[in-house]
Amino acid sequence: MTRPADLSGVLENDLCIACGACVLADPSIELRLHPEKQIFEPSHAGNQAAADVCPAVQVDFEKLQDLLFPGAEQGTYGVVHSVMLAQSTDVDRNLKASSGGMIKEILTHLLAQDDVDGAIVLQHVDGLDFEPGLITDPDEVDRLPGSIYHNLPKHRVLELLRENEGRYVIAGIPCELEGIYNYIFTHEPYLRGRIHTSVGLLCGWQYNWHSIRAICEYKGVDPDRIVDISYRGDGPIGKLRIFTDDGKEHTTSRRLDFGYQVAFDRSFNTPRCHLCINHANFLADIVVGDAWLASTLGTKAGISLVINRREESDALVRRLADDGRVIFSEVTVNEIRESQKPRIAFGNFAYAYADYLDEIGVHRPKMDGPNKPAAQPVARREVETFYQELQRKLELQRSRRYRYLFWRKATKELGRYVSRYWEWFTHRVLRSGRDREAGKSVTRETTSIFR
Repeated sequence: MTRPADLSGVLENDLCIACGACVLADPSIELRLHPEKQIFEPSHAGNQAAADVCPAVQVDFEKLQDLLFPGAEQGTYGVVHSVMLAQSTDVDRNLKASSGGMIKEILTHLLAQDDVDGAIVLQHVDGLDFEPGLITDPDEVDRLPGSIYHNLPKHRVLELLRENEGRYVIAGIPCELEGIYNYIFTHEPYLRGRIHTSVGLLCGWQYNWHSIRAICEYKGVDPDRIVDISYRGDGPIGKLRIFTDDGKEHTTSRRLDFGYQVAFDRSFNTPRCHLCINHANFLADIVVGDAWLASTLGTKAGISLVINRREESDALVRRLADDGRVIFSEVTVNEIRESQKPRIAFGNFAYAYADYLDEIGVHRPKMDGPNKPAAQPVARREVETFYQELQRKLELQRSRRYRYLFWRKATKELGRYVSRYWEWFTHRVLRSGRDREAGKSVTRETTSIFR
């Protein structure tokens, strides 16, 4: 395959995810928030060096996994040493996280170790602005924000690794780690030695800034007065909280509020999300995310699904359990499938969508994950319809016709909206279509140890 000479295809098709690898490969590039698209993207197309590291151009998962986990078997779910369900025993930390509180437990533990010099994590700057920063004290962990879903520039991760000798924990979503390792192994392989542990998130999508503007319009909030935002907290699923400069807190249910369902519809995802086949974060040492399982529905504080890709990360969780800081239950890879569902875990939609874009001559990233042999691509008609509707919705977003999108969802798309919740109910509650083997490994008795 002839590699693109620059990032033209990425810019033309809005595929930047703001990992920042291009910024270090071509210092003439800056990441800027596009006023209409409301995503961060390169200031210009750059050069070959930028294209060579961009995960919206290509990701060679087999090569990167060989470099990161030499000699390990690459299965359908990537390299897997063990899979667990886990939860922090710190009730306050657990509730604030909504999904188990495991990442903050892991960070707190690692920062106390002699061979860890710090952690590079997302920190709040002002308003909707967050950026990667370096922390060194375990006491700083609980002051960090939780998961942030809107698109943000992440080039500071690589800059901090370059600027600071030592060994560091990094935390990131899948496409961010793809960009980091694309850059490191292409340009500065010595930086790999500065990463002590990579903590990855099971990705629940990234959103453009129109999503925030839309929900603000629905709730009567001025987005220019936002001083902070939180997407989780108060148990499983959690609530969106927007804080404004008049001291008010505006709270929205992420499950029940119809406006939230419109503003955080798939059309508000950064467009590369629709092509992602790596929601399970194949390149992270330890992966943590919500355990969306029928057996965990009754929990009040959220449970994490943990994928340990190294023996060391497995030992870390066991050490935390021995210290009384977490509780866990061992499960199998079947729970990755059941938690994420095959459509996402195996890339059933994403692989079909990529094929469709090839067919119509639209640039897309070249990438096949270890899950491709298990994928059962959805029908061409589904991805074609999705593509056509997406173009219309993006036009509406960029014209800031958020009210129109609201009523479109309430009328034209209402049937699909109801069907989606019916599917959720039958799969999660009634357990229809579940893997029988997964049902054997995780029962309500297995999860009875959790809050």
